[in-house]
Amino acid sequence: MRTKYTSCLFILLYTTILVQSRAQQAWFKLDTIAGVTSKGVKLVNPWAGGLNSSQFLKMHLNGDDTEDLVIYDRTNSKITTLVAAADPANPGKMVFVHAPAYESVFPHADNWMILADYNGDGLKDLFTSTPLGVTVYQQVKTGNSWSFVLKQEVLYTKGFSGNINLQVSGTDIPGIVDVDDDGDLDLLAFDFSGTFIELHQNLSMEKFGVPDSLGTQANPVFQRNGDCWGNFNKGEGEGFVFGIGCGVVDNSGNRVMHAGNSILLHDLNGDGKKDLLAGHISNEHISFLTNSESGLIGNFTSYTNTYPTADPVSMHIFPAAFMEDVDFDGVKDLLITPTIPSNDLNMTDFKSAAWLYHNAGTDTQTDFKLVQKNFLQDQMIDVGENAAPALFDVDGDGDLDMIVGTGGVPGTGGFKGSLWYLKNTGTPSGPVFNVETENYLNLSGSLALYNIKPQWADFNGDGVLDLGFAGTSTTGLKLEYRYIPNKAAPGAPAQLNIADAVTITLPAELQAGDSPYFYDGDGDGDLDLLAGRVLGNINYYINTGVNKQYTFSLETDAFAGVSVSFEGRLPQFSVADFDLDGRPDLLTGDQTGTIRIFHSADWGKWTERESLLVSVNAKASAPVFGTYLAPTAGDYNGDQKPDILIGSNAGGLRLLSNILPVTVTGTEPVADNIVKVYPNPAADYLKVLSTKSGSVRILNSSGRILAHNINLRANVEREIPTLKWPSGLYLLEFENATTKFVKKIVVR
Repeated sequence: MRTKYTSCLFILLYTTILVQSRAQQAWFKLDTIAGVTSKGVKLVNPWAGGLNSSQFLKMHLNGDDTEDLVIYDRTNSKITTLVAAADPANPGKMVFVHAPAYESVFPHADNWMILADYNGDGLKDLFTSTPLGVTVYQQVKTGNSWSFVLKQEVLYTKGFSGNINLQVSGTDIPGIVDVDDDGDLDLLAFDFSGTFIELHQNLSMEKFGVPDSLGTQANPVFQRNGDCWGNFNKGEGEGFVFGIGCGVVDNSGNRVMHAGNSILLHDLNGDGKKDLLAGHISNEHISFLTNSESGLIGNFTSYTNTYPTADPVSMHIFPAAFMEDVDFDGVKDLLITPTIPSNDLNMTDFKSAAWLYHNAGTDTQTDFKLVQKNFLQDQMIDVGENAAPALFDVDGDGDLDMIVGTGGVPGTGGFKGSLWYLKNTGTPSGPVFNVETENYLNLSGSLALYNIKPQWADFNGDGVLDLGFAGTSTTGLKLEYRYIPNKAAPGAPAQLNIADAVTITLPAELQAGDSPYFYDGDGDGDLDLLAGRVLGNINYYINTGVNKQYTFSLETDAFAGVSVSFEGRLPQFSVADFDLDGRPDLLTGDQTGTIRIFHSADWGKWTERESLLVSVNAKASAPVFGTYLAPTAGDYNGDQKPDILIGSNAGGLRLLSNILPVTVTGTEPVADNIVKVYPNPAADYLKVLSTKSGSVRILNSSGRILAHNINLRANVEREIPTLKWPSGLYLLEFENATTKFVKKIVVR
């Protein structure tokens, strides 16, 4: 069913209408306020975006005396920032509250990120992965503000054959810690075979007496010390070999030779010697290695894979350990997460991917007790992975509810996706959502699909929106599409039965990972097909059949100029009139982690592609929301402007409210009773007929006056030429001694 665009009233924001062009201002702001409850509990951070493969770090974000939390997620290269704050539900207690404004301060990071003070100024600096090794950003503070400045693009070390890049495998997490307690940071990393730990000793203190040097290629301050470190190497399976003296080792045999390790060096048993918690890409458990030497020369002599003793770590693959105080008792706790870039064999449950062990002991004589397996995830909407939302008034009460497709979770029946239903229990202007069910319509019990992507559209042409969804078959790994006919009357609660699901045969070239989206682009009354391809391009198919009988003809494989792009692969989209010019716009999200809107032209002819859409620190910005974005549009707050809901690979949602400076009130009877404007949309001319005398002026969407003092006589039609006006939105302002209002007109 084609979307109709009708005239509606606009109220000026007091002194001006759109005084700035949309390219100079933000279109949306992040909404962290809209409430969400689950199982009777109000979530603290519902819109924080979810967590998968988290790396937990702490630093001061807001300038108070309590360190805040920074989380880097490997699966989507996403940084999430949370500040320590009083818990509104529990006076006297502290919680971490999502503070997205700080996320844009961080530079882009890949694979891993470590916050550590390398120069002893009390401010934590940022170390991260680069294809050339390790990059360092220095934290710089000016007054109450701070930022990260690139300090060293690549770290160098003095190796056995000269000065070389200090390399860390992208799959690993190194240890950046003061191994010898001399005041500067050393670096521990497994070699690229994943067998030995290398010690790159920092000689800044030895050379300069201060820890603030990172060295240069010609004069590195890091130096490879020894053939290996700790007198051990990785053995078969989850084993280790001790007493090797760090000499030459025969690499033959059946020993696991996969790179992928995590390092946490810390005195865990209170004997003054730094022990090792090591994770490995082939292992399900964390390995605890006991150190018998203090200082620079480590000597590990025993290990256990049952750690902690009570409720030991057991994950499908590659657990990594982090120690930070996250329960505000002043003692560092233990956090365990899978450090993987994607869901290996779909065996990881990303809904429970952050294990928290409370430390009932001290920082150096630890006593870890398992508290939960979904730390922070239980306080946000987190469906596991690949959240894909859609907005619709499911219960027919006049406000928009949410249906969220999931990537899937492993279970006895295999890896299956489902639909979450979040009911809006508030009002159209004051939404409050409640998680009603995590398996709406029992989809996971009825169909063997994962990566579910829902969309509400009139698939059978009966004038009522149906529920469609794409998914990948767990057996044939084939992209499939179905819709469930909505048998309710328009505006009534949806009547859906999974048994009534109808299959739509997609074009043969579409494959798993592609994203279908249905929209009547040619205006012939049936739904055409957009398909975001794995390689980044967008296919557009015209439906040459009719509703219920879809026949697709490829119109272009680079719709809107979007062609193959590695950075922009896996695009997903939604269609709405975001800029309120009376024409449909295209919203996209892809692997870049940002969203874009194609606008200000007829369908498919857009030349404007806006990415600076979101207000961040009072500036129009393009924040990174994570990879594999699934955006959708809908007026969730009742102001008649399309807002945006974004699902991400991390399994969470981000909510953006439309802040374009126009208040849409709909068609008001008083206005229509006074002034008629037609045709609308206009082409060569428009006519104005008023029941009252007055004057009219016309402004374009930037607020520039095109015509003024156009006098109207009561009940006398006035024709205004529009042939030379550029296509777009215009505002007609009527005024007389007693009345003033504005009507929206569109010229094509």
